[in-house]
Order: sequence, then structure tokens, then C-alpha cells
Amino acid sequence: MTRAETANLWTERLQRFEQAQMTVAQFCAAEGVSQPSFYNWKRKLRSTQDPKASAFAKFVPVSFQATPDRPSATANHASATIELPGGVRIRVEVPTDSQPNALRKDLP
Repeated sequence: MTRAETANLWTERLQRFEQAQMTVAQFCAAEGVSQPSFYNWKRKLRSTQDPKASAFAKFVPVSFQATPDRPSATANHASATIELPGGVRIRVEVPTDSQPNALRKDLP
């Protein structure tokens, strides 16, 4: 069975569960599937159908630029800290060009 066929099977199964008026344990026993599989497919299918569920997982471009009124902590560098669930922190430090291109003497 392909992944698409399995996803369709679970979509139909979860729709039946909504109408069944049973507990998850009762429904899974009647369908012959495990509760972890039930919850796993429920999560997978919800995230593919709910645009809000996948919207937060997208990457976005970020630009760093030092400004005259707010110089970076380290000369010619900017940094950002990304905090993830579970307490993971990622610190990104990149070089910046503190002078706008129009003011640079080395450009034509």
C-alpha cells in the first residue's frame, strides 16, 4: 500500500471515529489498530489540512544590519538568538557592513 493510500485509509478511519461515539481505545480495538498509530495519523493529517499548523514551521529570510544609532555589540557584527521549544537556543552571529554603500569611498 502506498503512503497516499494509507493516508486516505486513515482519513476515512478518522472520519468514522468522529461519528462512532466511542473512546479511542474502543475504536482502535474495533478497527484493529494501535492507539499510538491513531494519534500519529491524527497529528499528521491535521498538520497537512490546517494551514496554521504548518505555517509556523517555515523559514523566512533575515537580514542583519548595523545602524549608526544602535551599533552592534561587537564592531561590524550583528547577532540573533533563536529560542526553540524545549529550551534549545541557536545563536547566529554575522558580519555587517556598518556603512551604507552610498557612503563607502571604495565603491565606484
